[in-house]
Amino acid sequence: MSRAAGWLLLAIAALLSPVAAHAHLTPNSEIGLSIGRRAIQADIVVPIGELRYAEPRLDAGSAPLLGRWLLGHVGARTPDGRRWSARLATARIGGAPVPDLEARIVLTPPPGAPVRHFQLRYDAVLDRLPSHFALVYLKDDYDAGRLGHRPELLAGLRQGSGAVMIDRGDRSGWRGFRAAIGLGMRHIAEGHDHLLFLLGLLLPAPLFAASGRWRGYAGARHAMRSLAVIVTAFTMGHSLTLIGGALFDWQLPAQPVEIGIALSILITAIHGWRPLFAGREALVAAGFGLVHGLAFATIIGHFSLDPWPKAQAILGFNLGIELVQLLVVALLAPPLVLLARAGRYDAVRVGGALAIGIAALLWLAERLSGETLAPARLVDEALGHALWLLPPALAISLFCAWRTSGSRRRPDRR
Repeated sequence: MSRAAGWLLLAIAALLSPVAAHAHLTPNSEIGLSIGRRAIQADIVVPIGELRYAEPRLDAGSAPLLGRWLLGHVGARTPDGRRWSARLATARIGGAPVPDLEARIVLTPPPGAPVRHFQLRYDAVLDRLPSHFALVYLKDDYDAGRLGHRPELLAGLRQGSGAVMIDRGDRSGWRGFRAAIGLGMRHIAEGHDHLLFLLGLLLPAPLFAASGRWRGYAGARHAMRSLAVIVTAFTMGHSLTLIGGALFDWQLPAQPVEIGIALSILITAIHGWRPLFAGREALVAAGFGLVHGLAFATIIGHFSLDPWPKAQAILGFNLGIELVQLLVVALLAPPLVLLARAGRYDAVRVGGALAIGIAALLWLAERLSGETLAPARLVDEALGHALWLLPPALAISLFCAWRTSGSRRRPDRR
């Protein structure tokens, strides 16, 4: 292949980079960099087909052997030319049906050298195949406020140009902390299952239970106390497993956690219809909060952070979650309390519990089967527009409260 054609192919791949960064669709290599405070983590993907063609003598089925081979083709240097150390952390064969070598290499600068300014060198497969190229992405940079963003294309490497100078500038822990808050807010705002669980617990909060049924309005003080206790208990539960999962690697496989979340929503929906645990909502909120926290922990645990930045990120992420939760409660509490006080709440409670239960059943079926279900996706899309329902809900609740207070003040003319 000519040099011009090679650069054209590299340019096309760069245009496709937002897709390629999430699914390896093209026969090029990829290098994803996560910038830490003491080292850099390079997640490298090399197509096995290209590797076999370039290095036919290698055993393409042995991940450890391929990882050690790759280690000899990756490196970094300081701006003044000193070598960084390189360590192979993991190597595996993945990417079925088209197999890839997926390796993680940790690059550490020499003492006193900056970790944010370096020259990256890479020539695996490039040195043998003129048509091959490697795309270099920035995955995460906590101290630059890049956390949970789409990978950013930094450079393209090919034969004859297998090195690139990278300068990430000065670090700022405050930018990372703000990014973690934003990530937490975005995750909970887009995490419809977490919000529906909370809503399921809030629905009966203004009511009292007797003889296995929700009987009527329990008063503003009871409602506010119930709301505060439920939110606090849920926060304590998910905070515990968020911290444990992110710092101490407490984890379960993703599918059981997601199934547990769907079950928690279904149970709270049934509770909104008929009291299952009246008076024990705090205990249930804390218990199921532990399950939801395991899902939150996978977000922070995914990032390659040093201990102190990870602690900051956990705090910021949790603050972001709490800010959105408080906003949701502040928006929902007035309509719920006003409607319950007006004696017009049964239809809202039963209808809300039914809608939440249907969503929970669809998510449960989807997560048990491992298949994407169109009705469940429709629920997600509809919930993405649910905030538009709040203004009319508040207006209706205010009208009902006004009508009720007016009828109570109207004198008896008989």
